[in-house]
Amino acid sequence: MSSRLWYPQLDVYDCIRRIGSLLVAYAVPPGLERLFISDFYVANPPLLHRSKMTKGTRQAFYTLKIPRPEKIFLAYPAPPLLFKKMESVQKEAVRAMTGKGLLSIEQYRRGFGKLTDSGLLLFNRSLEDKVTEREVDLISFITTKFAVIEDVGIQELRLSTGLRRTV
Repeated sequence: MSSRLWYPQLDVYDCIRRIGSLLVAYAVPPGLERLFISDFYVANPPLLHRSKMTKGTRQAFYTLKIPRPEKIFLAYPAPPLLFKKMESVQKEAVRAMTGKGLLSIEQYRRGFGKLTDSGLLLFNRSLEDKVTEREVDLISFITTKFAVIEDVGIQELRLSTGLRRTV
């Protein structure tokens, strides 16, 4: 009997779940690059330790009690390498969501992620069963403190994370 490791970072269906959860949590539709960076950290929370944050944001992050990458079993590659590896999965997830009518095509063409009414209904209803309390806390931290659209410009987010992608 052979076994396979499952990497949620590279699973399109899990990416759709994460992106839907993030879009429900963002008050304003994020740009796709911000959305992809946010999704990267929902999939790889220990790597938030390697990003730059203000003192207040860092204190809020510590309340999540996310272990450092060195303290867990899995060995992470450099964040930019993993972000690049996740690119095709994230883009495929967004295209699938757009094709299924869950994301607004007009907003997608403008470079933003915004759920349609049916997408909002689906993800609001399904989040109760498909997102753990830890993920809810993490998503809340990312969307309200770490990658806040009004406070953190995309250039600042790129500098603080070391992640960059042309969408």
